[in-house]
Amino acid sequence: MGQLSMLELCRNLPNLRHMVYASSSSIYGTSAKPPFSLDERADTPIAPYGATKRSAEILSASYNHLYNLKLTGLRFFTVYGPWGRPDMAYFLFTKAILAGEPIAVYNNGNMQRDFTWIDDIVSGILAALYSLKSQGHRYYNLGNNKPEQLMDLISVLENSIGKKAIINYAPTPPGDVFITYSDITKSREDFGYSPKVSIQEGLPKFVQWYREYYGV
Repeated sequence: MGQLSMLELCRNLPNLRHMVYASSSSIYGTSAKPPFSLDERADTPIAPYGATKRSAEILSASYNHLYNLKLTGLRFFTVYGPWGRPDMAYFLFTKAILAGEPIAVYNNGNMQRDFTWIDDIVSGILAALYSLKSQGHRYYNLGNNKPEQLMDLISVLENSIGKKAIINYAPTPPGDVFITYSDITKSREDFGYSPKVSIQEGLPKFVQWYREYYGV
């Protein structure tokens, strides 16, 4: 409904040049082969979140066809950093490790995510917004182009915090995928997207922000 409201607003703006909106790697579900390419059909998301994001893309395609709107959907891959979503693993893990509480680790830690630092995402959004090559309605992946093992993420957090995690292994929830991995070839070609921050650099920055913000 949020996407529909924005599209209705945009079609009635006389001088709209370009609308960039957030999609997600979740639209790929379990059918895509890593690295996830824009050529994948992406029509079998396995959770409601991914389904709503794919629906937003399809709505945008129809509005482009009907009203000739210039639209770009950016498929974000596991964005992390200060002011991030508190329900994401890296945020929950940091909170729990600092408090001496256990963390839930799914599938024995055999999960991989394409963790993307927030500054790299912001650079990609701005580059896409002002790109002259983004005509009509297009999609792009914005990720780090490098999946990381979940246990490596935990190790970096432990080192940054100076404290070991208490790990409880748990079954994988039905809406979780085992790997996300972005193919950013098109983003690099069309608007020079080039992520630079690894988890070894980004996670310590996040932990520092977390300590300062929450006073722990």
